[in-house]
Amino acid sequence: MRTYLGVTRGWRRAGAVLAAVVVALGGLTACSGGGDEKGSITYAGFGGTYEEAVKAALFDPYSKDADIKVLFDSSGSDVAKLVQMSKSGSMTLDLIDAEDSSLAQFMAADILQPIDSKSLDGFADPSAVTEHSVPWYTFSRNLYWNKDDVPGGVKSWADLFDTQRVPGKRGMVGLPWGILEGALIADGVPVDRLYPLDLNRAFAKLDTIRNDTIFFPSNGDLQNAISQGEIALGYGNLARIKSIAQSGAVPLEYTWEGAVLSVQQLVIPKGAPNESAAFDAIKYSLRPEAQKAIMDKLGYTPSQQSVLDGLDADTRADLPGTPETVSGETFRIDVEWWSANGADVLKRWQDWLNA
Repeated sequence: MRTYLGVTRGWRRAGAVLAAVVVALGGLTACSGGGDEKGSITYAGFGGTYEEAVKAALFDPYSKDADIKVLFDSSGSDVAKLVQMSKSGSMTLDLIDAEDSSLAQFMAADILQPIDSKSLDGFADPSAVTEHSVPWYTFSRNLYWNKDDVPGGVKSWADLFDTQRVPGKRGMVGLPWGILEGALIADGVPVDRLYPLDLNRAFAKLDTIRNDTIFFPSNGDLQNAISQGEIALGYGNLARIKSIAQSGAVPLEYTWEGAVLSVQQLVIPKGAPNESAAFDAIKYSLRPEAQKAIMDKLGYTPSQQSVLDGLDADTRADLPGTPETVSGETFRIDVEWWSANGADVLKRWQDWLNA
């Protein structure tokens, strides 16, 4: 059995990188509109199949309609690098794709340009809109299991932490957000009382499954291990879980109980070379056709209420954060808490992983 420790993203205080970040950085690719483009924007995402999906759903039609070139950079998850670019005045990016945890880090480092979000409306969850970000869609990380290894299934975070009743090797990505909250839920903390996180209690609970769990450095590593039958159950990105299940590699199942919701946000960094065009791209991402396209490509939940209202019940029943899938243990990452405390928490998390 392979052993993995560490994380793929680092928190950064002003002037100090607190964790080593291991990210394979790709080169720039582009999509172009017809004729002579009116400049360009550079979007920082995550490369791979995700980049292919967002390119087809959003940036290809935006590039064509706006007659502007879109360049792609795969360093969206390398928070330390992006913070350094901003602090050094060498920002080359116009638009960054950020989930809640990354948004918290960017906010703590104060590298984001304020956005005229008052000119935007129609959001299903207006509270997800911030002064520096615009929600694009909602995704989730879910509890999953191999039906051959765990015939009784996983019904809650308590099951994940019950190694006696539910034996088997656990697998999850080595990032603290969501896992610490899940540990507290498993230990009896009500969802509405999670924050501020009781870190001593959370780490004590994690100690109980440490020997039964592999913490992987990336989603790709976790996905490969699950597909190869090395992992019986765990917690992971829903799109990856669905991909494995659809491939037929292993009989994988997941539950909406205890799902951890995260809002994917589009942000503009300070010093963006083409701030105006980046904001236009954000507005374009909220069009119904773009919202539906990203849902079809990735299986994520649109942020616009009008698009959600047009979906049938069966579709909503397999999307993160809809009334059909929200359970008593469902929660969303608290961006403000992680923004204020994330640097210290990640250091403690790294120390715990490496102990």
